[in-house]
Amino acid sequence: MIIRLSATMLDSYLWGMSNDDMTSEELAKELFLGKTQTIAMKCGTAFHSLLEHDFDYELARSQGFNFLFSDQLDGTVELGEVREKKYVTRIFDDVDLVSKIDAETRTKIIDHKLTAVFDPEKYMDAYQWRVYLLERQCNTFKYQVFEHSGLEKIVDGVTEVKIKSYHELHQHPYSTLESDVKALVREVADFAKYWKPKLGVTA
Repeated sequence: MIIRLSATMLDSYLWGMSNDDMTSEELAKELFLGKTQTIAMKCGTAFHSLLEHDFDYELARSQGFNFLFSDQLDGTVELGEVREKKYVTRIFDDVDLVSKIDAETRTKIIDHKLTAVFDPEKYMDAYQWRVYLLERQCNTFKYQVFEHSGLEKIVDGVTEVKIKSYHELHQHPYSTLESDVKALVREVADFAKYWKPKLGVTA
């Protein structure tokens, strides 16, 4: 049986394993049974749609969110030449790694993040950028991080989201990147093989 893992699942696994309040079973349910959609997750989906469709504000509003960008934002937002493309890579004979990349150019991979609190270490420590660089054999990964001021304001039934700051982070390949990624993929795949049958998950 081929185990299919997503790139973002690797970071969720690491977060869960470092959380002393979460049991292995709770982590397995979160990874393999899916998460309940929160307002923050729905907002993130709408924001990605906004960028994927060249700042189509009406599309975002149809999803329940109105995004307002501060005039003080500094930096260059890149939307890429290829957007929202899925890749499947056979990492081991029994493991496929599935990645959905927000945007790409000929020279870099771009990932959009929407957050309430900018935490650069969180992104720099993540495995998502490592996976994408390995899969695409690319030399540059760029995080485009948009920081919002809250999700509490609702106007005419639509959540108003003010983007108050913009940050860029760049990552590049390093000598042990491939072995680091493969070691974590193997660990998560073995975790999946153990827990999926117990949870009745066949895919």
